[in-house]
Amino acid sequence: NYYLFVKLYTIDDHRFDYRKEYIPTSIKPVNAALLVQLAKDYMKPDAQILDPFCGVGTMLIERQKVIKGNTSYGIDHSPEAIEKAIINTNLADQIIHYINKDFFSFSHEYLFDEIFTEMPYVSGQKSEAAILDVYKNFFPAAKRLLGPEGTIIMYTRNREYVDNLYRKHYFNLIKEWKITEKPESWLMIFRV
Repeated sequence: NYYLFVKLYTIDDHRFDYRKEYIPTSIKPVNAALLVQLAKDYMKPDAQILDPFCGVGTMLIERQKVIKGNTSYGIDHSPEAIEKAIINTNLADQIIHYINKDFFSFSHEYLFDEIFTEMPYVSGQKSEAAILDVYKNFFPAAKRLLGPEGTIIMYTRNREYVDNLYRKHYFNLIKEWKITEKPESWLMIFRV
């Protein structure tokens, strides 16, 4: 199980030119593109899409490049990340609505078809206990915001937290891929 990528430096590659802005925890656009390709069979065309931890918008932008959604919303608690997401989205010539807010206090007038996100992980800014709290609160919030047969497409470095929590909130694991060994990371697909 490995992925082979070849970059030919003699050929100009403008695929990720939209990604001018980033923060230290931003996913690399090539990794986001890989995750979208793996998950594309589980994405719904014309979906209402939500990324609750959108950072600079890379996951939503890459998702829209493969299968167009109807409306996309990105939420992040960092004003800096939201400002940078808007710049990247404009460069990608896409329309994505960004909201500077904490996901767990977010509400919306309609339900979403899909949550597509990279989950937060332990870093210099977030402790293990803080990340565990995010996971404990994520599934109830997702349940509240997803419509019938809603889908979660989740990239995570904390599979043990996910395994302990998703069943308690009546989600079914549909598919999973191990993406990296060290640090261990997973792409997981859930349905209500």
